[in-house]
Amino acid sequence: MATSSRTGKTSISVKVLRLGIVVFLLATAYCVAWYYSAGLITARVERLFDGNNRFAAAVDCQNRDLRGFPFRFGLFCSSVAIDDVSRGISGSFGEFRSAALVYQPGKILWELDGPGIIRSADGLTISSQWSKLRSSLHTGFSGMSSGSTTVEDLKTNITMSFAGQTLDIAVPHGEVHTRRAGDDLDAAMLVKDAQFSLRDVARTLPPVSASIDLTVTDRAIVLDYGRKSPIGFRGTKGEIRRLVVDLGQGRVLTVAGPVSIAEDGLLSGTLRLDIEGIDGWRDAVRAAFPEVEDMADLAAKALKAMSGGGDKGNVTLTISDGEMALGFIPIGRLPPL
Repeated sequence: MATSSRTGKTSISVKVLRLGIVVFLLATAYCVAWYYSAGLITARVERLFDGNNRFAAAVDCQNRDLRGFPFRFGLFCSSVAIDDVSRGISGSFGEFRSAALVYQPGKILWELDGPGIIRSADGLTISSQWSKLRSSLHTGFSGMSSGSTTVEDLKTNITMSFAGQTLDIAVPHGEVHTRRAGDDLDAAMLVKDAQFSLRDVARTLPPVSASIDLTVTDRAIVLDYGRKSPIGFRGTKGEIRRLVVDLGQGRVLTVAGPVSIAEDGLLSGTLRLDIEGIDGWRDAVRAAFPEVEDMADLAAKALKAMSGGGDKGNVTLTISDGEMALGFIPIGRLPPL
């Protein structure tokens, strides 16, 4: 009996030892794999930051650190600076934080702190601050499949030294969403109660809430990796599925229809406009932009005539190489985009 008991204990001890060795080997292999993957990620990030990206811009990540062991990969920067010499654009931002789970590396979450300052060689300066800026990306081997970004309490000042003016923008809440749809690019944007005003100029628009849902044909490639220059949207076409602009007090504009941008930047399209509060829209536009007062009056008269004299109605806006017409009535010309 004693011999049998000792044999049983020895067998259990051997099994426990073997299990311990297996666990140790697996843990060691996992650690090696994590640090090896971290090395690959670091190398890729360094190539991107050195200018090997679609914007061909150098990125300076101060105090760059890759963290998250054992279950995450996370890139952290105490501050971020961007320098695009070829386009004369530079920018600086606050702390950057990102994270991707080991078992779901294709989903990346990141946050960026303010302030953010962007300057261009032609005298344009954009200064922004926000309470929260977060984004989530879904990526694959060739590029990004979808992304969502939200911002809270955004305050932006756009200073145009060449014009001697500053545009102040305040957005309590904003969202941007993009995704691949085959070869096409789907995009949606939402802003709530956004306020726009020219500094030292006593004319402002009322708070604006707006949303847009659109598709741009054959432009999913903007989400691909490995492009050293951005892809322009001239020479493209697409469809506005729904654009809604709400100024409050019953002033709501809804737009839908196909559009295209020629190589020279001129816009063309056939858009259905449903408008509520025609007089209110006219008054708001005239107050904010006195220089287009005649166009606002003409557009309001045309809309009311087509809607039987009422304060709401619908009409087709036709744009041909920048020339705009409500029905058969010409109302103005759009500059190239």
